[in-house]
Amino acid sequence: MRSLRHPLALVAMAVAMVMSPLLATPASADPPEVTLSLSSSQVNTGDSVTVTVQVTNIHGFTVLNAAARVFSTPAALPSYATLTGCTGAIGPCTTVSDASGPIGFEAPVGALSGGASATVVFTLAIAQNAQPGERTFQGELRGSNYASEIVTGPALTVISQADAAVRLTASPKLALLVPKIEFTVRVTDNGPGVLRSATVTTPLPGGLSGVSGDCATGSGAVTCTTGQVPFGGSVTRKFTVPIGLLSIGVPYTFTATRTASDPVDPVSSNDVDQVQCTVVSIVLVNCH
Repeated sequence: MRSLRHPLALVAMAVAMVMSPLLATPASADPPEVTLSLSSSQVNTGDSVTVTVQVTNIHGFTVLNAAARVFSTPAALPSYATLTGCTGAIGPCTTVSDASGPIGFEAPVGALSGGASATVVFTLAIAQNAQPGERTFQGELRGSNYASEIVTGPALTVISQADAAVRLTASPKLALLVPKIEFTVRVTDNGPGVLRSATVTTPLPGGLSGVSGDCATGSGAVTCTTGQVPFGGSVTRKFTVPIGLLSIGVPYTFTATRTASDPVDPVSSNDVDQVQCTVVSIVLVNCH
């Protein structure tokens, strides 16, 4: 009889094991093999962005000669970006150009034992002539004995336009000895990208000269440059024009024009502003 009870006991034990809530709890999920993040979701042509790639060996064997790889689609990463930095790698980072795979960059991270991770930060300089648009980044863990699937990550929008809006205002600064008109040139970046630089030129009517600590004066014109202006920000530059007795009764028109900017300015309607001033007397000037 003992031999007959033994199989039944085994069945009961098996049922208890299936019904046990502790044994029914699923094992914790493995971490992702590859994760990617960007320092910014958009970048101007000529500027830089960093891509952080973390690779994890989720298997029980060691991935030999492991490397973190980064790609983009639809445009191949090296076609519009140059690798200028690579931190977290144990050796030089190189260009990936497999005959049957995507083209990108890779960083060696050494042998990865089971459960081990490595993080690499790729610094990319976006080419000045890069085409605007969206690129989706991808990553891969690759070793001499293993390759993960290529994982899709975040998207980067490349911007190559910044609208530089010009505003010119005038304020008479009158005095008996040295009356003058003070001009303010304001350049506002209406986006969508960061304005790296802009040049605004204001020709001066005949017989007048400009004085400025902000702008270049000479050759009958005042030329003001901005340097970098953030999206939504503004930069102002000032210059003055002395007036004298020969200016009385003469209407003068001052026109400030954006003559250069980087990157491309997509809106031309706000590139010019104008002020007209009339010297009524040596102590009275009307500007509008």
